[in-house]
Amino acid sequence: MKRLGIFITALLVSAGLLAGCAPAGRVRQASSLPPTPSVRFIRFTAADGIELRGRLFGAGRTGVVLAHMYPSNQNSWSQTAKTLSARGYAVLTFDFRGYGLSGGTRKIAKIDKDMLAAYDWLRQRTGKVFLVGASMGGTASLKVASLKPVAGVATLSAPPEFMGLTAGEVRAIKGPKLFMAAAEDGPAPGFARQFYGQAGEPREIQIVPGGEHGTDLLRGDNSETLRLLLDWLKRND
Repeated sequence: MKRLGIFITALLVSAGLLAGCAPAGRVRQASSLPPTPSVRFIRFTAADGIELRGRLFGAGRTGVVLAHMYPSNQNSWSQTAKTLSARGYAVLTFDFRGYGLSGGTRKIAKIDKDMLAAYDWLRQRTGKVFLVGASMGGTASLKVASLKPVAGVATLSAPPEFMGLTAGEVRAIKGPKLFMAAAEDGPAPGFARQFYGQAGEPREIQIVPGGEHGTDLLRGDNSETLRLLLDWLKRND
C-alpha cells in the first residue's frame, strides 16, 4: 500500500494536479501572458439630460473615446478598446442616445451632445483625451474637437454631414488630426481628402485599399489600418 501511495502521488505531481506542484514550464508559460484589461460599466448624462451607458477599459494618464458608427453600438469597438487598454490607455466606449443600453431616442442631429459628455467624463479622469470616431461617430468627434482642447482626433469613413449632424469647423481643431478611409468606400475617401484640405497642421490622411466602412476598417485584411491608428496615437501621445 505504501508503494501504491507513492506511485499515485508521483502521477499527480507530474500531471500538475496536486496543489502547488504544477510543472515549472507550465507556470512560466501562464505568467508570460499579458494581463486582461479591467472593464468597468459606467453611466453619465448629456447636457440635455439623456442618460448614456458605456464601458471603461483599463486605466492610464491618456484617455481615448471611441465613438460608434450607424446603425451599430459600442460593441463594435470592443476588440479595439481591449487592444488600446493593453497598451496603457484608458479607453471609453459608449452607446449614443437611442442605441444599445443608452436612454433617449435616436436623434442623430444631437449625438454631438453625447460625444461632448463622453469627452468631459473621461477628461476629468485622465490628463488628456483623444477622440476616435467611425462614420457618424467620426463626424461627432470632429465637432467636439473643434470646441474642446483634445489631444487629437482620428476619423474612419466620416462624412461632413449625416442626418442633421455636421462636423463643425475642422480648421478650428488645434490638435493632431488623422483622416482615414478605404479607397473603394463610395464617397468616404473624397470626404477624408476634403477634411484634410480644410484642416490645419498637424494633419495626416490615410487612404487604404478595399471598401470597408467605419470600424470594419480595423478587422480582417485591413488590420494594417489598426496599426496605422496605433502608430498615430503613440506618436502624438
